[in-house]
Amino acid sequence: MHPLVLHAKCAGRILSIANSLTFRCAFILLPLVVSCARKGTEVSMDPERFIATARIDENLRIELAAREPNVVDPVAIAFDAAGRMYAVEMRDYPSEPHGVSKPLGRVTLLEDTDLDGYYEKATVFADGLQYPTSVLPWRDGVLVTSPPDIVFFKDTNGDGKADIKEVLFSGFPVANTQHNVNGLFWGLDNWVYAANGGNNGAGYSVKSPDRKVSIRGMDFRFRPDTGEIQTSYESTGGFGIATDSWGHMFGTHNTNHIQHMAFRTEYLARNPRLVVPSTRQQISDHESSAQLYQISVPETRFNHPEQSGHFSGGCGLTFYEGGALGAEYDGSFFVTDVVVNVVHQDVVSPDGASFRARRQRDRVEFLAGKDNWFRPVNMAVGPEGALYLVDMHRAVIEHPEWIPDPVAKQLNIWAGNDKGRVYRIVPRSGLKPSRPQFSSAAAQVLVDSLASPNKWRRDTAQRLLVERQDRTAVPLLARLLSESGSPQARVHALWTLEGLGGITPDHVIAALGDAHPGVRESALRIAERIQQQSEPVRQALLGMTRDPDARVRFQLSLSLGFDKDPRVPNALLEIIRQDVEHEPSRIAVLSSLTEGSEQALALLFSTHDPFRTQVTAGRREFVRQLAALTGSYNEKSRISAALRLAGESNLQEGWRISILDGLADGLSRVQYSQGHDPAMRAAIEGMLRSERTPLVRAALRVAAAVGISDSAAQAAALSRATKRALDENLSLERRLEEVELLALGSYDEAANTLLALMEPRQSLDLQVAAARAIGQLRDDRTGRAALSGWRRYSPQVRSAVLNLLLGRTAFHELLVSALEKKQLAFGELNLNLEQRRRLLWHSTEDIKRRAAALFGDQEFSNRKKVVDQYLPEVAHLQGDPAHGEMQFRTLCAKCHVLGNIGTAVGPNLNMAFSKGQEDLLTSILDPNAAIEPEYTNYLVTTKKGDLITGIIKGETPASITLMRANGESDSVLRNEIKEVRTDGLSLMPEGLEQGLKRQDLADLLAFLQQHHD
Repeated sequence: MHPLVLHAKCAGRILSIANSLTFRCAFILLPLVVSCARKGTEVSMDPERFIATARIDENLRIELAAREPNVVDPVAIAFDAAGRMYAVEMRDYPSEPHGVSKPLGRVTLLEDTDLDGYYEKATVFADGLQYPTSVLPWRDGVLVTSPPDIVFFKDTNGDGKADIKEVLFSGFPVANTQHNVNGLFWGLDNWVYAANGGNNGAGYSVKSPDRKVSIRGMDFRFRPDTGEIQTSYESTGGFGIATDSWGHMFGTHNTNHIQHMAFRTEYLARNPRLVVPSTRQQISDHESSAQLYQISVPETRFNHPEQSGHFSGGCGLTFYEGGALGAEYDGSFFVTDVVVNVVHQDVVSPDGASFRARRQRDRVEFLAGKDNWFRPVNMAVGPEGALYLVDMHRAVIEHPEWIPDPVAKQLNIWAGNDKGRVYRIVPRSGLKPSRPQFSSAAAQVLVDSLASPNKWRRDTAQRLLVERQDRTAVPLLARLLSESGSPQARVHALWTLEGLGGITPDHVIAALGDAHPGVRESALRIAERIQQQSEPVRQALLGMTRDPDARVRFQLSLSLGFDKDPRVPNALLEIIRQDVEHEPSRIAVLSSLTEGSEQALALLFSTHDPFRTQVTAGRREFVRQLAALTGSYNEKSRISAALRLAGESNLQEGWRISILDGLADGLSRVQYSQGHDPAMRAAIEGMLRSERTPLVRAALRVAAAVGISDSAAQAAALSRATKRALDENLSLERRLEEVELLALGSYDEAANTLLALMEPRQSLDLQVAAARAIGQLRDDRTGRAALSGWRRYSPQVRSAVLNLLLGRTAFHELLVSALEKKQLAFGELNLNLEQRRRLLWHSTEDIKRRAAALFGDQEFSNRKKVVDQYLPEVAHLQGDPAHGEMQFRTLCAKCHVLGNIGTAVGPNLNMAFSKGQEDLLTSILDPNAAIEPEYTNYLVTTKKGDLITGIIKGETPASITLMRANGESDSVLRNEIKEVRTDGLSLMPEGLEQGLKRQDLADLLAFLQQHHD
């Protein structure tokens, strides 16, 4: 949920920090943030001050809805049918204090008795909860996630305190408090959905504890009445999930703030041979770890300084359709980031079978706070349409597991444990609070509310109708379905009918022809259960393959997979011919093709099928996946049929390669054991003798999979590849093809050639390809051979070699030994937190001990004494930006650009304002603590004896360009290079602080931290 955000005194703190790190993804890894106690950060702002200094659209305003002591450490809120607010308080965050006898978490019932927008009445509804994370009103009470349980609480005597407590489900892991089960909400399809947080575990209903459902890496859904529980979607591992008005599921994670979860697990489970790396679509057009525009004081990041000013604590994803803030906000998703104290808005639009998310405005956030203690963790839409914002309001937000021990000793992780706020965002002109009386409302009132522009009202009305099971609502819903002009009303009517058991084939068929694609999608989902019993419904589905909407065709592909009608495969192929370039569409069709993949291949490559006339990336990938399904059956007859197809000489080469690669993929998953017959061997060897290397490479993969290893054609192909890869007269494309082939050879066949291609005298593309290829050779000699040339390698090659060395425990000895012998400097490895922990935590006992003697879990510093001396003395000084500009022009402008000043040699500093003061100062004082590979200083020796130094600024197949301070550069032809190597140091020299006063450095920092748009 939250990345680490710390406030501590500078003196005595662990102050070693790298100037930059190369980011590597981790499943659940959160950044470490430390802010020195400068003015405005050591204490929190009062709500009034926060509101006055926060930045939000001029058409909106922020109001305080609740604050401490009425609410403390809130992490989620929800409104019941009477408009009362339930606030989940994680008061034992991040861990229960020593000596506490029972958990401290609780749910508080908040009421706005005078309807002025402020919830002044607070009653402890339920307490003694372990790390509660979310709440959902249900049956006049609430469901609460409090791992390992999901608990139902109800107040039966009207005193505002729960007197019924019933555990409904259990088995959920009690893990990192930021990633426990969370995110309860009532789904459009009448299931309750929850996020798992990326954990393992097995959930179960207490009514049937023997029926456990594994939720390893999966989110889940359940029916609290019946005890049904099942997995729902692949988990993002984050805090918060949300759906739009049509039931499309979205999730968030720390750095990847919005993702579309495209496939419910039931669709993929029916085809166990289908391998899909991930069912989550990355939809942000501003990418993962997107830049954020904070206005709070930047905080130093010890574990991931490169994430400064970017998403690293994304959580609380919320869909807004409240109908009160204006059209530019309706239909948007909002997500918070607790590190940079902002709320971010994404506008989502269809993109084939998935979506694309874009910013509403460039270079400005929906809401940005100046208070560093402002920790927005969640949001909710209120009954009146306001957007409510949950502020946990703490100085430290992180699980202790992710705090390096030396840093943790200096912290008070409980700072702010008596605070918490809930804010209300409304139009500038104001918004009257609402006290809906849905609990006692008649069926007609609730049905009418399904047409409300406010999604909270629609969802609540549907939930109440389904809970009551009042059949008198069925004709009212049928009329709404057929007559309402609101597509949202029609889709809610459809699902409410389903929840009441009142759905009929006629309802479904009518909805399948609805004008709005969102209604048609829902109708398809409902049709899955009745298509085999209703021929008219089945005929309607089979007639929708040319639907004008890609999302509808996507859902149709999924829904048809439950029908064994022999016409279904042809219908699926008709859909894929239209949508093959969209990955989700390909997966959807493949999930439904549970049998007959080789027949589908034959149909697509029949003489008159238009599919085969154009080779595209999407078509080739679909063919490869079809062939993989064929190979995964582990049946010789199917493989022979596919090989015959691949061997057709009149088939375009791209198709032949895709079939072979797919076969090899499928065979590798099943450990093929049926051997090969003469016909198979002849087909493979015929392709191995081809002059087209990509075809040979693909055929060689199949040969290895079926056990053909003694082919003379194979040996000849690898021999040719060693010569062609080094042949400078061949095109770069041809040489890269040969490198791919060499990756399939043995160490003795390929290593010397690949090592030669990794040298900077070669084209950069060849260097990188060779480095990746040598990493595929399963031989213990590769590690030592690759490491031997480290200081000659280009930055991109270093990255590949480092991945190789860290990726195999057998190579950790080589790396640690090189550091111990000072053959490598730690800073030039530029290890991030995850990479350090591979050696510190996940290696042999000997390596862990030796690595710990070289570096710790916190950042490393070569000049720690200088850093420790200067930081406490500079951090508290008030800097003068005008004088700092003079220092920048003198010290930095030779290599860095800031605004319109300087020369672009080193990193651009226009975003320096997003980095903390300590981070920037440490970068100046210790430039070699961790060196970005692209800013390492190289020495090139030419065959004539010339010595040229600088960073590698550009590479072409023919030359290398090195740049020095002031932008001076030299280009050297590769064929003139004798040697390229580095001493492992940054181009930026150490000792820049010499001759500078502490005030001079403070002034320079003040200039760097200004916004220079």
